[in-house]
Amino acid sequence: MGKLTDKEFNDYLTKVHAIISEFLDITKEKDINYGHQFVIELAQAKLTLNIYNGKKGLTYVFSGDSALEKKVRELLGEGKPSSGSRDGFADYGDGIAPAADADALPRGKWAGSDESGKGDFFGPLVVSAVVVDDSTAAKLAAAGVKDCKLLSDKKILELEGTIKANVIDFSVLELKPKVYNLRYKQVLAQGGKLNQLLGFGHVAALSQVLERNADCHAALIDQFTTSTVNVRELSKRFPQCIVKQQPKAESNLAVAAASVLARARFLRTMAELAQAAGEVALPKGGGESATACARRLSAKLGKAELVNYVKLHFANYSRI
Repeated sequence: MGKLTDKEFNDYLTKVHAIISEFLDITKEKDINYGHQFVIELAQAKLTLNIYNGKKGLTYVFSGDSALEKKVRELLGEGKPSSGSRDGFADYGDGIAPAADADALPRGKWAGSDESGKGDFFGPLVVSAVVVDDSTAAKLAAAGVKDCKLLSDKKILELEGTIKANVIDFSVLELKPKVYNLRYKQVLAQGGKLNQLLGFGHVAALSQVLERNADCHAALIDQFTTSTVNVRELSKRFPQCIVKQQPKAESNLAVAAASVLARARFLRTMAELAQAAGEVALPKGGGESATACARRLSAKLGKAELVNYVKLHFANYSRI
């Protein structure tokens, strides 16, 4: 291939940074003689990658954690520019799949997870995970799949079937209020908080789809905590998979699809609970309307029955 021009090399380094930082933390980088250096970390693992731009082309030199090196090599297509792509990276748009041979189809699978109901006084906590590839992601985009917060309830329920029919795999896990309250109490007794319960859900949902899809080498979690315990747990269970968490991850189609499936299940369970309670509808969120509705149900059914409808650790419950 020969030596790249300064502009080509800088463009290439920009792509390297973008691809690696989707999954791993680049804690330091700098120019070095004839090249550029990246310092990459994941949990306690650390790796230094030097990329040299010489007369015979690009040379990659790794130093550090061997497991992390393997993950980075997978991202870089084994560290070699692939045929049909001078820089070795396929264009994934909003996708996060590892780059492989740019001419290979499909280019790879990736998974995403998201949850619904954590901020709602009434109703369940739902966590969903979805596996897609370039082809299925394109179909989801064409159907209008996006972050569920940008969609109406009606559209979410309409897209639920489309997503299930087109994705490679999916998992939807639900804790209805009675079970949720029991699990939250158990987590609290062990010194944990809501984020631990959410983490259990994300790990469980992603584990289900990753166990069924051994060739899925990337997973993205919509970040709800600064802790990396969920990333470490999944990385330990599935060492072949790069696991990353980031804020506002719903911009990725796998996470967006997971958010829609989770919210659709939440809406369906809310309708079932409303019917059981004899209410036309149960308020979403944790505002005063939710508290007022719970007061009515407490007077009607008895306060002990609220365990079947609301999340007892919310401040709303203490105001009843």
